[in-house]
Parts: sequence; C-alpha cells; structure tokens
Amino acid sequence: MSWTAISGRVYKLLAELLFAAVAYWVLRQTGMYNFTARDSEGLNSIIQLVGSIYAVMYAFVIFVIWTQFTDVEDYVMLECNSLHDLLRFSEHLNADASHDIGRAVEDYARGVLKSEWQSLADRRRDQKTEKAFSDIADAVIDARPSSPQEEAIYRRLVDIAQQAGQHRDARVTKSLTRIPPTLERLVSTMAGVLLLLIFVYPFHQWLAGLSCFVVLAIVLFLANLVMEDTDNPFEGVCNVSAQPFSELLK
Repeated sequence: MSWTAISGRVYKLLAELLFAAVAYWVLRQTGMYNFTARDSEGLNSIIQLVGSIYAVMYAFVIFVIWTQFTDVEDYVMLECNSLHDLLRFSEHLNADASHDIGRAVEDYARGVLKSEWQSLADRRRDQKTEKAFSDIADAVIDARPSSPQEEAIYRRLVDIAQQAGQHRDARVTKSLTRIPPTLERLVSTMAGVLLLLIFVYPFHQWLAGLSCFVVLAIVLFLANLVMEDTDNPFEGVCNVSAQPFSELLK
C-alpha cells in the first residue's frame, strides 16, 4: 500500500468520523439512547463477545501474515547468499566460465531490482527475471572443467545453483501468497460490528461515548492498515529490503 493510498484513507476516515459525530449528536437529541439503555447489560455481553472473537481472529491473521513476511525476508537472504557463493567459487574456474557466470548473476540481480520486485507487489510472476535465472543455470552447466581441480569446483557450483533455484522458488511462492479475501472481509466485518455496538451503547455522557467511539475507530483503522500493509511485502510502509540483490552488483 503506497503512501498516497494511506493518506487518502486517512482523509476518508476523518470525513467518516465527522459524519459519525454529527449523527451521534443528533441521535442523542432524539432519545434513541434511552431505548438502548434498557438493554445495556445485553450490549455489554455482546460487545465483550464480539471483541474477544475479533481479537483472536486478528491475532491469527497477523501471525500468519508476519510469518509469511519473515519467510520472504529469509529466502531473499538465502538466495543471495547462494548467489554470492556462486560468484566466489566461479573465480576458481577458467576466465571465460567465471566471466559468464558473473555476468549472468549480475543480469539476474538487475532484473530482480528493476522489474520483479514490482511484479511481485502486483502478484505477478516476472518472466524476464525467470529467464535471467535460467541463464545462470545454463552458465554453470556450460562451465566445463578443464582440470581435475576444477572438477570438484564444478560439482560444487552445480549444487549451489540448485540451492539458489530452490530458494528462489520458495521466495516467489511466499511473495505471491496473500490473505484470502474472505478472511479479510470477516475481520473487517467484525470490526464494523464492534464499532456499531459502541456507537449505540448508552453512555451516560455523550462526550464520553463519542470519545470512545472515535478512539476505537482509530485503533481498528490502524489495525486494518497494518494487516493490509504487511500482507504485501514489497509495497507500503513495511517492506522486504532488496539490498541483498543490490550488493550482488558491486
């Protein structure tokens, strides 16, 4: 979620809170809260029940999203470490093979930074970057050893390339995973129900009731914002860093 989208949602929240404040004051004048005061104990019970269920659901969703977020970070580091090892071991091959592997790794890292990061943010696979990684594997396979010493290094390079491929597959799969829309709607619906229950609760003082409603609305807004922002590891306030790929170009 971009800063522009976040600021737009903040302005929308302020407008909705202003409208809710006016509606709350009007309803207070009509005596509607005298009606709900008769069932204040029932409202207390359902507020506690809905609030508890919302807290459990939100904690579960955040745990799953944060686990996926950290998994993407871990696989980025594992993949880049494998690529660094690939460059390091390739230096012990002949000059042509070492040059081809180094160029393939740099082209791949540049492709990740230039296009794949944004593609994954949009939940799309980047075909050019996948082709660039295939070029790394081809460069390693084509690096035929010219001496017994290079034979062991060649086998090690093949193993490292396979590990890098596994880490890349896991990174992309985790990156494309998002919270199911039905689960997101469920959490948002429960937040709305909780807000509605607080809105109609018969506080003795209208200012205290309005203040509680505004505070709860802001807290639920921030909770939903964190959930949606963290769900996309490549766009928004909290992002997975692409620095490890940048270091491959140095």
